[in-house]
Amino acid sequence: MIFTSLTTIIISVAAMASVAVASDNLVITPLGLPCGNRNSVECSTGIKFFNDDNDFGYICGPDGVIDAYEACWCKNCCVVTDGVISC
Repeated sequence: MIFTSLTTIIISVAAMASVAVASDNLVITPLGLPCGNRNSVECSTGIKFFNDDNDFGYICGPDGVIDAYEACWCKNCCVVTDGVISC
């Protein structure tokens, strides 16, 4: 009985440690996120945990999801002019 409990604790700790290590490598990007205006180029004021919450420009594809993006290194600086993103 004690051996079973000890084994269960060891397995649980190992599983929690692997989840913690895996979450450290998690990379969040806007690719595949839903967007409002299909077939357009737009700016966003940032996504929590991506690019230090800085702006980014993106292309909203025909399916209503972000197909490509360009990260900016500033806040409130993204501008789209004639379909071109600049920061």
